[in-house]
Amino acid sequence: MTNDLKKELEATKSGLKKAKSDIKLVEDKLDYCQDRLLDIRNEKDNLQKKINDYEFLDIDTKLEEIAILKNDFLKQKHRLKITKELLDDSREEIILLKEIIEGFKNLSNIDFIRNKYPESLNQHYFKHEKYSKYETYKDEL
Repeated sequence: MTNDLKKELEATKSGLKKAKSDIKLVEDKLDYCQDRLLDIRNEKDNLQKKINDYEFLDIDTKLEEIAILKNDFLKQKHRLKITKELLDDSREEIILLKEIIEGFKNLSNIDFIRNKYPESLNQHYFKHEKYSKYETYKDEL
């Protein structure tokens, strides 16, 4: 072989070595980028799971707050109903007592001495079951 061919062969060998080292460098960079991309994808998935968990936790917390508010509302509604019923009963009782008082005012002294009481007392007051607590006084009257 001639000198030119040997030099050319050496140049080709060194070019081939350089190309192989460049290819190796590019392959290493590609592997690094693929590993980094895989890590980033995994981190993104983990972050997405955490975000979903926090959103579910937030939704659960809001649902619990709604349930508490609903329960409080129902309690208030029940209290309002009971209070209204008590007020209605008291109003009815006041009306009946006014009639009875008016009946006592219209009694003469003779009727009172004879133990004759107003008809409204028997007619309205003792007739109602809710005023049965006053039933003991009926015998005295």
